[in-house]
Amino acid sequence: MKRMLETDFVRAQFPAFGVPALRDQAFFENAGGSYACAPVINRLERFYRERKVQPYGAFDASRLAGAEMDEARARLAGLMGVATDEVSFGPSTTQNTYVLAQAFR
Repeated sequence: MKRMLETDFVRAQFPAFGVPALRDQAFFENAGGSYACAPVINRLERFYRERKVQPYGAFDASRLAGAEMDEARARLAGLMGVATDEVSFGPSTTQNTYVLAQAFR
């Protein structure tokens, strides 16, 4: 059975596209400039309100921040079908590309 992408459902997940000036447009400038979907915005809001600390420390916010990073890494690895230790988070697409290029050099 062939399944079709439900574009109305997908678009509804992005609050920015409810803004009249942004409707009926696509934005592909770069990864850093992409509009986020509501679940990502919710996680980012929690990060900025409760978890913007160094992860893996002894206090609760730090411990929870580390646990959420571990969860994100495991979920992303599962989506990509790779081992968790094959997933690396970096500071930016530019910096990640530079580090990768240096590794191949």
